[in-house]
Amino acid sequence: MKIAILAPTITPIVSYGGLGDVMRDLPKFLKNGNDVLVLTINHYNRYFDIPHEVVKKITVVYKGSKIKFDVLKTRHPTTGVELIVFSNEEINNLDVWDPIKYEIFADLVVECLNDVGDIDVASGHDWMCGLAIAKCSDILDLPTTLTIHNEAFKGEMVEYKGEVMTFLELGIKYADAVNTVSPTHAEEIKNCPYIKKYLDGKPFVGILNGIDIDEYDPIKIIDRMITLSNNKLDPRNYAYISPYSAEDAYDVKPKIKYSWFYKGGVYEYVEDWNKIKDRGISATEVEVHGGLKGEVETPLIGFVGRATYQKGFDVMFEAIPELLEKHDIRFVFLTKGEREIEDKLKNLAEEYDGKILALIGYSLPLSSLVFAGSDWMVMPSYWEPCGLVQMEAMAYCTPVIATETGGLKDTIIPLHYNPYEFPNFNKATGVLFKVPDKAGFMWGVEHALNWTFYKVSEVCMFLQYEAYKCPTRPYDENAPLSMMMRNCYYHVLRNLSWQNSPSIRRYKGLFGGAVYNHYLK
Repeated sequence: MKIAILAPTITPIVSYGGLGDVMRDLPKFLKNGNDVLVLTINHYNRYFDIPHEVVKKITVVYKGSKIKFDVLKTRHPTTGVELIVFSNEEINNLDVWDPIKYEIFADLVVECLNDVGDIDVASGHDWMCGLAIAKCSDILDLPTTLTIHNEAFKGEMVEYKGEVMTFLELGIKYADAVNTVSPTHAEEIKNCPYIKKYLDGKPFVGILNGIDIDEYDPIKIIDRMITLSNNKLDPRNYAYISPYSAEDAYDVKPKIKYSWFYKGGVYEYVEDWNKIKDRGISATEVEVHGGLKGEVETPLIGFVGRATYQKGFDVMFEAIPELLEKHDIRFVFLTKGEREIEDKLKNLAEEYDGKILALIGYSLPLSSLVFAGSDWMVMPSYWEPCGLVQMEAMAYCTPVIATETGGLKDTIIPLHYNPYEFPNFNKATGVLFKVPDKAGFMWGVEHALNWTFYKVSEVCMFLQYEAYKCPTRPYDENAPLSMMMRNCYYHVLRNLSWQNSPSIRRYKGLFGGAVYNHYLK
């Protein structure tokens, strides 16, 4: 099957959030047995930094003005997938999410695919590709699919064939098959009026996103951090760090936590990161606010993600001061996004200096460090179509405290709410709470800490341990936290990685359904 994937952004060239990661990984794994071509835009001219050739020129007309584009042909720097990149300096420098880009992108896609020929299916991702999918279906008569990564963002209103609707609605209406990025989220949104209206009986499924376990395996943490700093920074020069596996995570992770966050290695690293002029990836400088002081067994809870309302910052701002008053715990944040949230987080970190470290910026090597050094990660999202952070954290052997919603529910195996009667420490990879409010978040954090730090000595009362193996410390090999560290990695490896999950097969099935629906409907 020859598949054309329309990608708004692609990690690591231009990426903000999980969409770019999926656009890197999905084509890589679809390539097995298929001919895959990815089409995108030369955002901020960053594709000029990759070896490429200009294979042709395309002229499109936008609101009466002719705009000339170079068509660059290149390959993804890590996956080798063929990329077709449309480049016009003026359009390139518009904001990544500017709707003008995606109106023009639709015509570029049609022109390009018309020349390529023999495309079996065009696969568009999120609202940015809605108009392109409509035109591929209508003008080129191609089978099409649309993947909804976040239905909360529908794009601007746009007119097509006398109808005015959002980009996302256009894509849903014209696509031959539609999916979102987790089974639970598909159930959550299938009755949204605008989705239900335009599905009109066509296939609609939830296909869980995955991660590339080779990319996130903690045995490769040093190489990954070096590569993601454009080979400029070696983390071994700043603090203790070591490759580790699921089997020795209980021994290595606390040392990384202590040396980087409590002894301060992270501060010099950030200082040197900010001096790099050419990071070679989508990245920003990082501001440091607050700081951390603690001992090896002082629990550290991490957060990695965008600073947006969706991620539950209101809940965290309300709950964290009370948690810090009640418990001897620490928090580290790596985030960037809405200015108001950033400012509140800076103020909170300064107020609780020594207990909160806020790293404000976008830095992929630092994300690896936060995953590796944290005892737990938090994701109190109000909604989460899939989420990749929880999978990345678990790949680094770090359990996750999260809202029971969307892909979080589908990917995290929760510790039972009553481990005295149902001690599932040998399976659990996190804690789920039902309501993303202060009470729910506090229960989630306290439930996690109770059974991995505060009640370790009680484990032998109700688990079948031989006496000499009874844990007494949080990081003992048979302690609940150590067991959950192992569970996390193997759960991702076996069930959530693109390599081993059924998701790639389901995408192939989705494409087959689109072909069937297009020609035989």
